[in-house]
Amino acid sequence: MVLENLQASAAAVAAELGLLNKPLTGKELEKFNRAFERSLVLAYPEREIRDAYLRHQGEILLGAMVAKEQMDAEVDGEQPSAGKIGGPIPIRACFVGVGDDWEDLGSFTTGSPQNWIHSGTTLLGGTSGNPIRVGDNAVIVVIGIRSRHPSPKVESVKFEIDGKEKPVLVTAFAQKATANPSGLMFKEFDYGQVWKKDTEVLGKIFATAAYGSTVTDYLELIGAAFIMEPQLRVHDAYDLAGTSAKRDVHKVVRTT
Repeated sequence: MVLENLQASAAAVAAELGLLNKPLTGKELEKFNRAFERSLVLAYPEREIRDAYLRHQGEILLGAMVAKEQMDAEVDGEQPSAGKIGGPIPIRACFVGVGDDWEDLGSFTTGSPQNWIHSGTTLLGGTSGNPIRVGDNAVIVVIGIRSRHPSPKVESVKFEIDGKEKPVLVTAFAQKATANPSGLMFKEFDYGQVWKKDTEVLGKIFATAAYGSTVTDYLELIGAAFIMEPQLRVHDAYDLAGTSAKRDVHKVVRTT
């Protein structure tokens, strides 16, 4: 009953935002809940991230409803059957074109905003500074950002969604690390961002030149992804999105 009530609330939000969606059946809700607990909540030992997932469960459920409508298939958990939608699962770096893993974009120039999520990564090979475009076979719900670096340096992050600039998010990871070396470097969003088919996303970071001309930091999107089963069988990030032909075939992430 809890998930059914949550789904009703998610449907109301979808109507307000103009998001096309289909409600999940009882069977789908059961598989959603199992994957949500196992692949997201229990996958992270940090209490802060676990709690954030629980706070944003409704938005992640909304992502599942949007994915069902967009892909016209059943939502089938972490290990979906053929032709069904996998999810909710963690967001792989290759789903947004960053690289093999989040560590692939570790070096950034300091003193000015630098590209993080964009078409010009080594994996995507598009135009630097252009946004990525979410493909037909993906819906991504982002609830926050974390740094996986032992000595993080990113001071802030800024997104541009569908050409609209969003407010700067002050992460202050370096300051937090100095004040509390054992603390978790995690910035939770006020509300989850649902990136569906054709959503264009540009993410930039800023780090002060006080640390030198370049810094190393490993930023990761925290949230959930919903991906069609054939694409979830692709293991190598390069085979999923590494060339124009591959990214056009798999339709998970594209350049602009």
